[in-house]
Amino acid sequence: MRRFVMAVAVLAAAAAAVLAPAAAPPSPVAATHDAGPPPTASPSPGTVTSDSLDVRLAKPAARPQAAPPPVASIGPATGPAALDPSVTSVNPLAAPMGDTSNLVRDSNSSQVLAVFNAINAWRAQNGLKPVRYHLSIQGLAQEWSDSIASREVIEHRASFWTDPRALNPDNGAGEVIAVRWDRDAAQLVEWWKNSPAHNAILLDPRMSVVGIGITFTNGTYPATPNRYAMWGVVDFFGYTTLPAGTTAAPGGSTGGTPTPTPTPTPTPTPSPTTPAPVPVNPPPGGSVTPGGAELCAPPGRFQPTTQDTSRASLHSAADVVALNSGGSIVAYPATAGKLGTAPTTLGTGFGGATSVQSVDWDRDGILDLLVQWGDGRLVLYPGLAGGSYGAPTTLGQSGWNTMTLATGLWCAANRLPQLLALDPSGNLYLYPNRGTGDVHERALLATGVPAGRLAILDASGDGLEDLVVQRSDGALVLYRSLGQEQLVNEARPVVATAAGTTGPIRVLRDLDGAGSVGIAALRTDGSLAYWPVASGKFGAPRVLATGWSGLRLG
Repeated sequence: MRRFVMAVAVLAAAAAAVLAPAAAPPSPVAATHDAGPPPTASPSPGTVTSDSLDVRLAKPAARPQAAPPPVASIGPATGPAALDPSVTSVNPLAAPMGDTSNLVRDSNSSQVLAVFNAINAWRAQNGLKPVRYHLSIQGLAQEWSDSIASREVIEHRASFWTDPRALNPDNGAGEVIAVRWDRDAAQLVEWWKNSPAHNAILLDPRMSVVGIGITFTNGTYPATPNRYAMWGVVDFFGYTTLPAGTTAAPGGSTGGTPTPTPTPTPTPTPSPTTPAPVPVNPPPGGSVTPGGAELCAPPGRFQPTTQDTSRASLHSAADVVALNSGGSIVAYPATAGKLGTAPTTLGTGFGGATSVQSVDWDRDGILDLLVQWGDGRLVLYPGLAGGSYGAPTTLGQSGWNTMTLATGLWCAANRLPQLLALDPSGNLYLYPNRGTGDVHERALLATGVPAGRLAILDASGDGLEDLVVQRSDGALVLYRSLGQEQLVNEARPVVATAAGTTGPIRVLRDLDGAGSVGIAALRTDGSLAYWPVASGKFGAPRVLATGWSGLRLG
């Protein structure tokens, strides 16, 4: 008989500096459940406790039309408990990694709103301020809801509060999960209300912003009593200052932030004759997709790799990849904010390449190489867990040598990296990554973009990836995103300058610690400079390496 582990993740606020360094991330403590006795003392920050509970379902009433209750936890796991004949245990029916055949892709907007309203109604009854909503946190919750639903297991995401989409909470965090046989989402909240550990999160006065993930699966009652119809995840975060982009409700207007919600830039429909790279499998008639939210919809559910990646050729998104004069791709490993002086050769025979980027294109936890060739091809070289690279895949056959490219997590709710491309006429396109072997769609994001180098990173500090364009005069210009296809309709501010640099600019992540980000560029004097970015501001550059005159930043 299989058992589930059902837990509530609660983030303890650091009460005193002596418990942990101020810069250290908060540590989780697991709450006990409703059926167990209340804890006599809270675990100390920095320790993790857990309690394994038998998750059982009350046997439904004789009337099959009655909606069964959500999953309930019964008793702390002090040892194997005898299974009452009137109780049906959960059969996880665990799906293989990446198998999403059990997911039903109906709209969940009404269920998300029902959960949000029920939480705030309950908080109001208890004299608490309402929680607000954020698209970035929604993406975090929805991804995990999809993950546990596709695998049919009930578990919490490790370190969910340190995910960049959590927007650096500084006043507590929590996560609650429940499942149902029907789609009555408000009843998820009713169950959480009646569980002391879950209810403590709902009524925590520190919590100020939530994201809600609701996933439907193909379970029907009573035909498939061991497979559920709806999975719900709510991530709660507390912030001293509400992050930019916070809204009063799902899909609602901005509230509690110093600036109003920006107006999206209308997405024009480009002409089919617009110059563009020719993909391997062009869309019918060679037309160009006019845009729409579906371009950012994730094609599947991608989870952290279970492979041992210690032997992979690239170990970190902070490693710097370059092309040398001999036509080899080399990598300089990064450690504690510094680059090693002994490069590793990743490949030879790339004298005809015009650029190379390291990117986890297929979201398998291993960095790949995306190479533009002078003959116009765009080719992906997949990284292997054991080192080196697999057989290359041609994403585009011709025309890519005229484009300036950038890769990054452009879509807030899609953890696959996307591709932005700027053509010589100043047209900026989004080429969505569908997880397939070619790039065959695009949408026009903007026109009149100055010729320059591109980088995708959160340069505004709102938790959403933006586009930074380096103009010919060295100025770094910010094009803020809305976490989907659109750009914010506003004047484009200059956020920094990288005058005196040559070649592309590249984003380095985790160079100065987990979650850190910045851009690197090669200066004309042969030094490699790095501009850290934090809280929406570019810091002063520092030199990472010298003597790079014979190298070209990938």
